[in-house]
Amino acid sequence: MSVSIWNRVTTDFYGRYVYGSYVIENETSITVKTSRGKKAMQLRGLNPDRSAERLLRELAAEGKA
Repeated sequence: MSVSIWNRVTTDFYGRYVYGSYVIENETSITVKTSRGKKAMQLRGLNPDRSAERLLRELAAEGKA
């Protein structure tokens, strides 16, 4: 049985704070979710914390954060 540990991510988006959660899966991909949407990407050696912030900003730009 595999347990996923979700972490909190917060970033500033045009003067307001946006919040979400992220999980790293199999050390190769990351998923960020908010109450209105979610996004995922392959890590490919990227920093997971920065990747989570990037995905959260993308969700905010789409009006999903």
